[in-house]
Amino acid sequence: MVQMRKWRPLLKLDDDPPRASYRKIAEGLVTAIVEGRLPPGTLLPGTREMAQLLDVNRTPKHLPGHALQSFAPSILAQPVVPYFTHNAQVTALRHRHDALFFDNGTSDHRLLPQAVLHRYYRNALRNSFASNTLRYGSEGTGYHLRCALAEMLRSNRGLAVNADNICLTQGTQMSLYLSAGLLIKPGDVVLVERLSYPPAWEIFRQLGAQLVTVDMDEEGCRTDQIDRLCQQHKVRMIYVTPHHQFPTTVSLHAARRQHLLTLAALHDFCIIEEDYDHEFHFNGRPYLPLASDRSQRHVIYIGSLSKALGSTFRCSYVVAPAQVAEALRRNAALMLGDADAVAQKMLADLINEGELKKHLRRVSKEYRVRRETLQTCLHASLGDRIQVREPEGGLALWVRFEDGIDVDRMVKTALGHGLVVRSGRQFSPTGQPENALRLGFASLNQAEIREATLRLAQAANAIERD
Repeated sequence: MVQMRKWRPLLKLDDDPPRASYRKIAEGLVTAIVEGRLPPGTLLPGTREMAQLLDVNRTPKHLPGHALQSFAPSILAQPVVPYFTHNAQVTALRHRHDALFFDNGTSDHRLLPQAVLHRYYRNALRNSFASNTLRYGSEGTGYHLRCALAEMLRSNRGLAVNADNICLTQGTQMSLYLSAGLLIKPGDVVLVERLSYPPAWEIFRQLGAQLVTVDMDEEGCRTDQIDRLCQQHKVRMIYVTPHHQFPTTVSLHAARRQHLLTLAALHDFCIIEEDYDHEFHFNGRPYLPLASDRSQRHVIYIGSLSKALGSTFRCSYVVAPAQVAEALRRNAALMLGDADAVAQKMLADLINEGELKKHLRRVSKEYRVRRETLQTCLHASLGDRIQVREPEGGLALWVRFEDGIDVDRMVKTALGHGLVVRSGRQFSPTGQPENALRLGFASLNQAEIREATLRLAQAANAIERD
């Protein structure tokens, strides 16, 4: 003990200015060795004795959990929406080359015209360097792309807009967040359809909205129910996907479209219309967007190029009155700063020179074939156990199963067969079970569709035997 009592003066701990204990001990040991006061072979005391002599804790102090979390906002304690979570099996399957995914209806990047994209990007990059426009960020190229989009929307969707009515974003969810952020105050009532796009209603909830659901039928959203809800609540906005409803694929019929616009004017609420896959319509002429009605003043329209060109090209847009679009652009600039000027120029050139239109015409033929292949395979494999809605367009099917098949169990069982598919329950804002699946077909080729359908049928057969 006599020798051990010498450790404190040996390390000169009492002579040092105030510092963290661990630094004083470490630097004291180094200095004692360098100055020869701690020769080689000297035995160090045990950690318990050393801690007592140096008057420090032997082990790190554990703070109570609430102390570590006290700085975190209460929103972190909210439950995670199942749509955004994946279990270990799903994560593992993402790394397997033989796994198959029925997604929500994404396009197939393998069908992109790679040579065309390479040429247009190379030209955009060369022109940007030659004109020295890269140093100005995306101000000029953003306006160029907004002009191209405005012309496309006027020609193909009947929207009376120009560049001043458009805000560019990097994805549909960003468009939704910016738009809802302008409209919603905590406590506002927002209407969503009984089955809907989970990221949308989760954004509304996080902004403080009170969600109220509206039922659907074979003609789409029940607008008569909206009228009654507006008499019960001061409704701030409604979120709809009228062209091909997400996830059920039903198109909102013409009479209901007009009724919805009339109700918006009567009760003074805003309609957020997301038109996520307008480009892909297979039966007859597509409905024009709600936003195309020249007399309306209550629609904010959200579109995207991601379905046309794949999720790699994060280009979405919001169409709104000029003052609203300007406010959206200011908020987008705060979030992201300048966008990719070269990519914006490339996309504008693809639109203006007709390459995007040619690509869409080509892949639409292939997607129609894939839709028919999936329908045929589903009926062959599952027969009378399912009802398949044949949509007028879009890149997914809504498949309803008979009551004897537990879809939630089937989805879990399918993982064991190397197939990932979302349960219909995940599209319910209230978390209610839904004995149906949304099966995206566009990202799978015909051989993959046949195999994925076989695995789905195997999962259904397995749970029926149990």
